[in-house]
Amino acid sequence: MDDSVNELKNSILDSYSDLEEIRKELHFIKNDKNYKPKYKFNKFFKDFKKRTDDDVLLEIINELNIDYVDEKWQKADWIAVFIAGTIGILCDILITQTKVLKPIDKRISKFVGESEKVKDFQKRLDDFSSSFRDGKSAPIDFQDFEMHGLKSLHEQYSFGHDPLRFLEGIFQIMSGNYRGVDKFGNIITAQFGQGTGMSISGMLQGIISYIAHMISDFCNKMSLPYPGTTFLMQFGSDKVRSEISAAYRAQLYNSRIFTYQTLPSFLMSIIIHGWAIYDNYTRTQEIKFKIGKSLKYQPMLLVSNTMVVSSNLTINSVRGILGDPHVLFRVNWPVIANTVKHAIKYLMLENKRIKKNGIRIEEMYMDSEINKLKKKTKEEYLASMDEEYEEFERLQGGL
Repeated sequence: MDDSVNELKNSILDSYSDLEEIRKELHFIKNDKNYKPKYKFNKFFKDFKKRTDDDVLLEIINELNIDYVDEKWQKADWIAVFIAGTIGILCDILITQTKVLKPIDKRISKFVGESEKVKDFQKRLDDFSSSFRDGKSAPIDFQDFEMHGLKSLHEQYSFGHDPLRFLEGIFQIMSGNYRGVDKFGNIITAQFGQGTGMSISGMLQGIISYIAHMISDFCNKMSLPYPGTTFLMQFGSDKVRSEISAAYRAQLYNSRIFTYQTLPSFLMSIIIHGWAIYDNYTRTQEIKFKIGKSLKYQPMLLVSNTMVVSSNLTINSVRGILGDPHVLFRVNWPVIANTVKHAIKYLMLENKRIKKNGIRIEEMYMDSEINKLKKKTKEEYLASMDEEYEEFERLQGGL
């Protein structure tokens, strides 16, 4: 045990020893003969004072029932992050840099394209979605414009089919006004599926109808466009529109691929959250499923995701230098988004803690100003001491 840990151990024991003495004196003054010490402190104090092993702090925390999460990373925490990050990197390389996924996706594509059960499921969803529009076609399915390839690729050109533009998709479903882009980059607008006026008047009905339609299209052989690609179709060059359309047509860049790319973050989240639950259990003997959202484990998720992002961008940078024309299709955007999410969560937790501590410090200062010693009766004085002791003990328990 190093000196800092030993000093912390002695400080905890001395503080609780002093608290116990104060408690005894208070009950003695009040002539409370039924008082029983909270801890068998003499034996407890002596046993732990002489111990020098590394587990002594954890046992003290458990014995005193202190709600405590050590935010300092231990060796095991670094190992957990390394394992999670390594698994995430390997998974990302297999998905974005190799052809391992291609035969698997082909089987999935073939299954959803030929399975009668999937087709029946899609028909039910389409019928349910159309029921809000009196059986008329979905406005986002307009196809009367020039595309690269067949009309069946209309989803890639439709703003409403882009998962990232879901608000616009809901508005199109409700209003009956299609909006998208053609192969030249021109904005296409049209009334489709019904006459003028609002197709669906209620927001909730519009959302339900849109979600049902999008789930059905996701189950298609072509799936939905890769989230955000309609922005590239809208603002990119003719070459960009042609390449994105070709990638979508070849089933190399769609929402199914986006789903596969989320697997590294999903696996890392399971590993870190699992470790957080286990690590917390060894300290407190309590199972807390949400402990992974604490200020200690959020940075672990951030670091492991950053490892994958660094690996992915490094490999793709080398590919770009070597002249790979499709390098942007290999960037793992879901992991990048997840890394940003964990960074924001970490900053929000830090900000929340700083604000909470600031409020508490201000409250304690105000209490010290307001509750200065006044003329009190013996009973009032003893009662105020009890309240201050209970407040102090509560704060100690929250460390």
